[in-house]
Amino acid sequence: MASVEGIFDTDSEDELPPGWEERVTTDGRVYYANHREKTTQWVHPSSGKRKRVLGELPYGWEQCTDDEGRIYYVDHVTRITTYTDPRLAFAVPEDKEWRQRFDGHSTALQVLQGRDLSGRVAMVTGANCGIGFETARSLALHGAHVILACRDLHKGNQAAKVIRAERASVQVDVLQLDLASLRSVKQFADNFRLRELPLHILILNAGLFGLPWQLTEDGLESIFQVNHLGQFYLTQLLEDILVKSAPARVVVVTSESHRSIKSLQGPSYLLKVPS
Repeated sequence: MASVEGIFDTDSEDELPPGWEERVTTDGRVYYANHREKTTQWVHPSSGKRKRVLGELPYGWEQCTDDEGRIYYVDHVTRITTYTDPRLAFAVPEDKEWRQRFDGHSTALQVLQGRDLSGRVAMVTGANCGIGFETARSLALHGAHVILACRDLHKGNQAAKVIRAERASVQVDVLQLDLASLRSVKQFADNFRLRELPLHILILNAGLFGLPWQLTEDGLESIFQVNHLGQFYLTQLLEDILVKSAPARVVVVTSESHRSIKSLQGPSYLLKVPS
């Protein structure tokens, strides 16, 4: 970031000029302090926008007050103490009309920002990679006890190891689940019951795509069974636990594949009858 003849040069309208600091009032309104002029103002010195912070503090953070009445923030996970409100990174313009809060560029951590999931038990199918892994990781980092339901136990344990390395206090367990086998689904549900845990969040994420037509051991088309039948059979087997754990939620992860069905040479590969 350079300054030529007193002109502040930046690629971001939210970047503060030298000497300025962003602060937050107790009711969430953002204001700006000019340390050179020893003044404060409500509008951003570059963009002219008014902002405020919304929602709860991120998981693990606590607002405290020192002996002089100043507010500070403590992150009990990383042991960081600061006078800067951690929600400032997610401040929004006050005069902005409603807009979609999250989109395809949002991360799981951004979606969960401010949520404390301590005491909650979550289960994610296909949690060892991709969207499933990021979902399981983010839930665990926000305090949930997460069950990684994976077909490959080795890959599942490797995923759990990565999450634990990021924060040793997380609660993550791995259970084997092969959705291409209804017998495996039943065994998985029985193994989960033995733990006598509640279940507050069930995320049906696992799925197959682009495989040649084939049957499972149950005589069902593989993609249909793994992506649909196996997932909802699991939900049915765990229904009573979900009800007892209320409020509970079942989330079904879908895809955009239906928008390009022609590129899959039509749906006939799902309907083919074996000779």
